[in-house]
Amino acid sequence: MDTPNRPNAFMFFLILFSFVGQLILGFALAFYSIMRDVAETGYLSPNVYDMAMPGMPIWLLIIISQVVFIGIPCVVYLIMHRGRIREILPLRRLGGKNFLMVTGMSIAIIPAVLLLSMITSTIFGNALEGMMDGLVDEGGLILVLILIPILPSIFEEVALRGIVFSGYTRVKIFTAAVVNGLFFGILHMNFNQFSYAFVIGFLMCYFIWYTKSLWAPVLCHFVINGINSLLGYIGMNLDLEGLQEAATDAAQGVNLTATQQLLFDFAVYGVIALLFVGIFIAIYIPFKRHNLARNEAEGVVTDTYAAAKAAGEPVPKALTWGFSATLGLGLFLMISMQWVI
Repeated sequence: MDTPNRPNAFMFFLILFSFVGQLILGFALAFYSIMRDVAETGYLSPNVYDMAMPGMPIWLLIIISQVVFIGIPCVVYLIMHRGRIREILPLRRLGGKNFLMVTGMSIAIIPAVLLLSMITSTIFGNALEGMMDGLVDEGGLILVLILIPILPSIFEEVALRGIVFSGYTRVKIFTAAVVNGLFFGILHMNFNQFSYAFVIGFLMCYFIWYTKSLWAPVLCHFVINGINSLLGYIGMNLDLEGLQEAATDAAQGVNLTATQQLLFDFAVYGVIALLFVGIFIAIYIPFKRHNLARNEAEGVVTDTYAAAKAAGEPVPKALTWGFSATLGLGLFLMISMQWVI
């Protein structure tokens, strides 16, 4: 069994590699744009900042961010630990019941995810809105459904619920889930996505904890991203101006201010989110029971932390230098991107 030391260090270098890679890519695109402008016009445009904006398609940037900036560190780590790949990436058969229950729980937490996104977007802005607009313009719904649900559910899950979580088998599941959720939020590098990514990452750790299968969080990630992408696409193609005018007229009819309207919207979404949280709990209880019974029948240890303690094995520290460094670097980058860059 591994300890949190190497996975935490891996996460620090993953965040650093991703940021430095994006920085180099941005400078390269800007330099290319400047040189192209000079070659075409014979002089340097005085409006350098507008002219040097990256012109790479959004779909290609997403592929690079997933395959290169996340995929390469994962491949390097797995090569270094090739003798433990099956332990790091447990691909146990999920089973029909787990498939249905994980799908149901994934759908049930979407309203809470949307509520958190609404709340944080009022402070930090919506990090995905511009990207969704660009993807739809570049390739329509098909491109959105290929890039947003599929790539992150593979590469991000291998990194977070595979490599990182594999080092926490002898740590309490709650602690492991909190750390993993924090790392998952930091990976998105913006405060808007950090809030709900933390919640999703936290819950997905329990999915893999009970099923002992990476397919559980992969399925959850795919369902949440897929449904949110579809809802976003539908929202972009509705008559939003007409809906907004109707909502404004309704608000004026009851004399609601903009703040009151916002609070009313939060309250409505909050009630819906609570109802779906109840559905999530109603599915989670039989999900837990099913997997405890399944693991016992197949001789699989569910609570590896308790088993390690019972065997007299030392409990490793979760908060290593890699955790502190990742948390500090992540907060610095998110603050820099939000208010400085």
